[in-house]
Amino acid sequence: MSYDKIPNFDDPYAKINERIHPESQAKIVEVLYGAKNPDGTPKYPEKDANDGHGHFVALEIDGNYQMIMWRHPDSEGGYQEYGDYKEKSQMAGIYDNGADREQHPLKDLEDAIREKRRLLHEARQLMKTRDYDPEAVDRLLEEFTGIFDMNTPAERDLKGQHRELAERNQRRVREREQNIEQKRRLIEQAKELQNSEDWKKTSARMKELLEQWKTIGHAGPADKSLWEEFQGARQMFFDRQRRHYDRLDELRAQSKSRKQEIIREAGAVAQYSQDWKGTHEKLEEMLSRWKQAGSAGKEEDDRLWAEFQGIRNDFYARRKEAEKKREEEFLIRRQAKAALVAQAQSYANSCDYSAAGAERMKSMSVEWKEIGFCGKDYDDQLWSAFRMAQDTYWNGKKASGEERHRQWAEKTRDAIGRRRDRISNIQRNIDNLRDRLNTTNNYDKQNQIMDWISQDETQIRELEEEIGRMEAELGRG
Repeated sequence: MSYDKIPNFDDPYAKINERIHPESQAKIVEVLYGAKNPDGTPKYPEKDANDGHGHFVALEIDGNYQMIMWRHPDSEGGYQEYGDYKEKSQMAGIYDNGADREQHPLKDLEDAIREKRRLLHEARQLMKTRDYDPEAVDRLLEEFTGIFDMNTPAERDLKGQHRELAERNQRRVREREQNIEQKRRLIEQAKELQNSEDWKKTSARMKELLEQWKTIGHAGPADKSLWEEFQGARQMFFDRQRRHYDRLDELRAQSKSRKQEIIREAGAVAQYSQDWKGTHEKLEEMLSRWKQAGSAGKEEDDRLWAEFQGIRNDFYARRKEAEKKREEEFLIRRQAKAALVAQAQSYANSCDYSAAGAERMKSMSVEWKEIGFCGKDYDDQLWSAFRMAQDTYWNGKKASGEERHRQWAEKTRDAIGRRRDRISNIQRNIDNLRDRLNTTNNYDKQNQIMDWISQDETQIRELEEEIGRMEAELGRG
């Protein structure tokens, strides 16, 4: 039985008390009403309902007042009844028909809420362990749903927690299934490789499989057996690999002798040389022979490599210093040529076809030759820009009207095409350099290659900017 407002049972003296039930967080409403004086007139309720008043107790749920216990006043016979609360608790097997519920009408609700909290707590504790049994969690959550529910605020919150745990449990089950599947795929791959004799490549691949294994989550109780199977396949390969390398001891002495000879040769060739290109090629040839000399054992390899690398580093440090000085000179020349490019472009864009303007354009070509070389890639790039400006100017001076515009536009598009071809060539060079970077263990060589790549990438950006400017000029034309 429920009401959409608090009943006073037509008693003007009815006493209504409201409070929050701590366990359920629902509002409890108590109404004392209906007692009469000996002369039959209504009387005010006292401190409790033992003076003949009726005692009505209800929970406010979603705006309605759900009757829990109703003891009628003495004037109506004083009998007591329970509402849907009792029926729900009886259906859930919790309510004890033989117990005295008059003093504790909300105890079943409190016990139910506590039981739900206990079940959720146990489920959470189980899920904290890596190898917990999801079915055990499901049983606890199923037991939760079998407990009667009054839809009080506390119960709604617990149902939300119940949903969250159920979803998390299902996600964990799905994750375990996915993890088992992924680990089985890695096991199959490891087994396919366990008899390989491609030692270097397979060793790297086995390490990759291990790294992939580490990224896969836990697989539950099956995790240990899966790991043993996976590790067994890997270990079979690495045991074979170790036996293979153990057989190479007799070759290490020969490798050591070959490397010592290369060191003596490198010292004689590179110590005072300033033939940067020729000596570099010889050192690269020696490096190639070094790589083919085989292993002398890690300790000896490290010592011999440090000696050989010291000779190479000294040469490349001196070459780098010489290149630095040359680059400083190139920079000054590039700046001078860049200024001529800007000036030539300014004249070309201004369409100053006067005698003085034409004479100045001619003198720029003389100045360009006097400046000298400023580095192959930059020189080609700057010359291309300068030549384009010169071409644009002289073509502009020669041409007129639509024919002049057509010729200018055509040459500009050709210039764009050349730059795009240049970009393609530079990009291929970058790709080649990156291949070289992946095949050398030389730190200085790696730095040098990375510098070359950076310079090439800068040229590409500058060429793309030029293309953008030229295309913008075409658009404006």
